[in-house]
Amino acid sequence: MEKNGVCREAMYDELMKVYCKVLREFDVRTQTEAFERTVRHPASRFFIETRRAYQNIYPMLRGDFSRIEKMKPLRQEMYRALYDVVVRLSQKRQFWGKSPYYIVKFAILEPAPRFYIGVEKMRKVFRERRSKR
Repeated sequence: MEKNGVCREAMYDELMKVYCKVLREFDVRTQTEAFERTVRHPASRFFIETRRAYQNIYPMLRGDFSRIEKMKPLRQEMYRALYDVVVRLSQKRQFWGKSPYYIVKFAILEPAPRFYIGVEKMRKVFRERRSKR
C-alpha cells in the first residue's frame, strides 16, 4: 500500500514534468500562467492514498455526500471525479461482485482530469524542487 508521502512525491515529480512540458508546448507569458496550465493539465492518476480515497468514496456510494460537501472546492471536485471512475469501473465485468475497496484501488490509478492542487501549492512545489537542484 502506498504511503501518503510516497504518493505526494510522485505527484510532485509528475507536476514538474508537466510544468516543463507546458513551457515547451504553450506560449506562456508569466510563471503564474504556467503554474495554472500545469495544475489544470490531466494527471496520469489520482494522487491519493487508497485508504483515504475509500473512506471518502464509500459513503458516496451509499448516497451520502455530506462528507465531501464540507471540503474545499478542489477536493470536492477530485472526489466527485473519482466517484465517477469508481461507478464506471464497478459496471465492468472484471469488477462485478468486487468490494468497493478493491475497486477504489484500481480507480485511483486511472487518469485524472487534472492535478487537484491550487496554483499557490504548485508555486511552493516548484520552489522546493528548484532549491533541491
